Amino acid sequence: MSERRSGADESPERGAGAPDAESPDILHLDMDAFFASIEVRDAPDLRGLPVVVGGSGARGVVAAASYPARARGIRSAMPMSSARRQAPDLVVVPPRIDHYRQVSTQVMALLGDVVADVEQISVDEAFLDVRGARRLFGPPERIAGLLRARIREELGLPSSVGGSVSRPVAKIASARAKPDGMLIVPAAGTAEFLAPLPVAAISGIGPTAQQALARLGVRTIGQLREVPRSTLTRVLGPRTGEVLALADGSDRTGLGRRVRDRSLGTERTWDEDLTDPAEMRRWITRMSDDVARQLRRGGFVARTVVLKLRAPDGTTLTRSSTLPLPTASGERMREHVIALWERERPTMPRLRLAGVRAAHLEPAADTPVQAELSARPAGWRDLEQAMDRARERFGDRSLDRGSTLRPSTDAAPPERPV
Repeated sequence: MSERRSGADESPERGAGAPDAESPDILHLDMDAFFASIEVRDAPDLRGLPVVVGGSGARGVVAAASYPARARGIRSAMPMSSARRQAPDLVVVPPRIDHYRQVSTQVMALLGDVVADVEQISVDEAFLDVRGARRLFGPPERIAGLLRARIREELGLPSSVGGSVSRPVAKIASARAKPDGMLIVPAAGTAEFLAPLPVAAISGIGPTAQQALARLGVRTIGQLREVPRSTLTRVLGPRTGEVLALADGSDRTGLGRRVRDRSLGTERTWDEDLTDPAEMRRWITRMSDDVARQLRRGGFVARTVVLKLRAPDGTTLTRSSTLPLPTASGERMREHVIALWERERPTMPRLRLAGVRAAHLEPAADTPVQAELSARPAGWRDLEQAMDRARERFGDRSLDRGSTLRPSTDAAPPERPV
């Protein structure tokens, strides 16, 4: 087969690309160890060291790990205490969330300079449909190489790109290209590329489904294709057709189809249990505002807000509320999230972790503007837009609600987006 993987030293050539109905025009660009790579870039003496970004306290977790740290078995979401045991020489860098978002904005702006159709799906990754860019820049592999080269030269950061005729396969390919590589899978070679990969490579096939498939003797995507559809349906349910289309190479999912399944959020783990209800309210309010700001930056509105709470013993609650109208307003989100928290507060008076997430996202441009039900929400919308403009100019933490400030010293921002 003719799949192609290239490293960081390959330089793209500019040229005209001949249109091809089966050209692998869907690219997935993923920044490599994004938070850790930024810290190493900004402090070159950290190069080659096992660097992680995260909380250094007793309950800190790894938010991102450099590749030297990953070589020691360290992964994101690992407790920092475990990471230190695996690598006594570990370098722990506190997170700079606002800085990472600023760099993310630079990355996305660079992608937009070359490709018009860009769908950002997280702070460090995006899908691109390059059909419109082929006439200027050539075939997909040249466009991918150009983007990677510019990110390296202008921002000093590594990235990996996967390409395919299918959005899910492009994402699988970018994961196989890491670190700092490129893998373009032609349409005719899609099934062959996927066949030896584990079924876990398909997004949405979690541990339970993997175990059920293993009992059927299915461990690879190629083996999955041989199972009768009726048997697979008992394991995969309504996703069976989607998974089979991916497995046999016939999937042609492009950009935008899964916007409703996306979510944006933030969460924080505290070194000491949070017990003061006023402090809990401040944090939940701040996180609601932070998530709403992410929505507005990304051009989305949300139909659902989700509150996550974790007690010191590890007990975790997740509660959600469906909004009457999709919104990107921090005030509207706060009202719903605070109501969820108030209902659960008696059963969880001590918090180790809290998080707020917006789900069931829709493009704001596709959502009709509805008349506000009262003057108060409309006033909040205008205020939040003014705050956005101030933050764009002076920084994300230049302006906050008075209710989110401690009586003495302002708290730090939430540790990590999710």
